[in-house]
Amino acid sequence: MPISPWRPLNPDGGDHYLFFERRFRYVVEDPEHAWRRVWIPTVIACPVCEADTGLRLAYKTGTDAVVEAACPVGHTWVEPRVDVSQWMAYCRFRAGWQELDWLWLTEAGFGEEPPPPIDYVKEIREGAVEVAKYGRRKAKTKLRREVRKAKKQAGKRLRNEAMRPVAALLRTAWAMQAGGVEPVKTSRRRPAEPKPPKTPPVSAYRKAYGVQAPKKGPNCLVCEDTGRITAPGISIPCIECAGPAAVLAAAERRAERARQGKGERRTSTTTRNK
Repeated sequence: MPISPWRPLNPDGGDHYLFFERRFRYVVEDPEHAWRRVWIPTVIACPVCEADTGLRLAYKTGTDAVVEAACPVGHTWVEPRVDVSQWMAYCRFRAGWQELDWLWLTEAGFGEEPPPPIDYVKEIREGAVEVAKYGRRKAKTKLRREVRKAKKQAGKRLRNEAMRPVAALLRTAWAMQAGGVEPVKTSRRRPAEPKPPKTPPVSAYRKAYGVQAPKKGPNCLVCEDTGRITAPGISIPCIECAGPAAVLAAAERRAERARQGKGERRTSTTTRNK
């Protein structure tokens, strides 16, 4: 039965399916080592087309008896050389499970071949070459742009100088055809937008209609600008007005300076100078 390429890996559900871009290896015990176990990783290939990359291996718990394999061309075969328990352990490892009892399996070489080592020196060298090429391309492009701009400006000036007599001749012919009247030069500027009319102030309306301005009320609503709050048997200075409030504040400042002795020092200094 062909293996579906959309078959997911689900060890919890009993579906053990994996796709390998690189070569897949199973392990075989080396018979030459009797005193310790040595595993030999062996590569699996398609028995028909001998393809060893792009293989798909699958095993369904409770349904399949052995591991099935398929190549990219579509050949499907049964692979008894892959142990079912080892295959299930490897699938659990690929699914993210951490099983210490099966760490020896991956260390022995079971599974997909690791990617080739990265030559960092080569990568850095190739990156530097690419950066240098990119910088040279940018510099050449900028130089070509500047040359084209200079040539375009020079050509425009030459055309203007060459067409100046022709323009003068055309203007003369136009003036002769119009009866000796020079054509009116039109401005390229946009006409100014008309400004909206200004609204006169309220005082202008009041003056035009002869209406008197309203009288201004007192600044202090407590004492009505008298400076004192009066009532039957009461006459005290108002502290809400600007004038009395400023006087009281100045008196408080003078009293504070007198308490601190600053006024006495100033007085003694003034007396000494006299």
